[in-house]
Amino acid sequence: MALSRSQIEATAALIWPRVRRTPVIRLDRADLGLPPGPLVLKLEQLQHTGSFKVRGAFANLLLRPVPPAGVVAASGGNHGAAVAYAARALGIPATIFVPAVSSPAKIARIRAYGADLVVTGQTYGDALAASQVWSASSEALQIHAFDQTETMLGTGTLAIELQEQAPDATTVIAAVGGGGLLAGIAAAYAGFASGYADSAHVIGAEPETAPTLTRALSAGEPVDAPAGGIAVDSLAPARIGEHTFRVIAACARGACLVTDDDIRAAQQVLWDQLRLVAEPGGCAALAALLSGRISLAADDVVAVVISGANTTAVDFGTAVDFGTAGGPQRQSS
Repeated sequence: MALSRSQIEATAALIWPRVRRTPVIRLDRADLGLPPGPLVLKLEQLQHTGSFKVRGAFANLLLRPVPPAGVVAASGGNHGAAVAYAARALGIPATIFVPAVSSPAKIARIRAYGADLVVTGQTYGDALAASQVWSASSEALQIHAFDQTETMLGTGTLAIELQEQAPDATTVIAAVGGGGLLAGIAAAYAGFASGYADSAHVIGAEPETAPTLTRALSAGEPVDAPAGGIAVDSLAPARIGEHTFRVIAACARGACLVTDDDIRAAQQVLWDQLRLVAEPGGCAALAALLSGRISLAADDVVAVVISGANTTAVDFGTAVDFGTAGGPQRQSS
């Protein structure tokens, strides 16, 4: 499967009225305790619904015909919240299936956006199977969390922004679960327009406890991988997607494995040094950098995608109702 630069740019023009152009922060790597060198953080945790997933959700709903029955999605949480949000914005019925391991923060978002929520099974695979049964019986459109052309086109729009915000980037690191984020970014960089640093390397970061890309690269095709660890609700499908793997294998520069301790350390550094909150899966790319598992020259400009922030790790003593038309309303806990 090939995703062209022109397809991604057309998708960007279609969804940009609906999504945020998330900011970047330029730092010196020494600010985070590393040897000196340029660093760019793409703060996609500031996106609608708290993760990059809303890009793929809007791409699916705007590029594909949606039946009267609406849409159905399976998710560890972030994709479900994104589909629920996009469906509400477009007036489309949505049913979201999530496993029991989904975090309370993500479940709360899905419910607040008005989708019908079904909690079933223990893994993403369980939720996906249940959603497929529902899709067949209801005729609702299945919105896959990662292994769908439109999903990858949507995530590729993040790279279009990043290329404009940091045209000097030589290395880009993004998290890998099912591969939708990395595939979209890698395809966009592989199809660079003139004037950009088309030598940029795109590298995936994934937990040792859920090495979907690493196992697939070793086998030459998607294969089953363990599904556990601290980022189980966002980076632990049973295997990487068939379509996403083909794009990644053609356009990216491999994968870096990180431990749960690496991810926790990255969360702590992000909070201590920048007062930014990210969920475990959202910190996997930063964990790869901070752990020293990716070799960089002093003049390399490395861009790291902070991909999500749906976590209850920070408790401010209040609950937020995301579904109120007039904006978030705080309630006593």
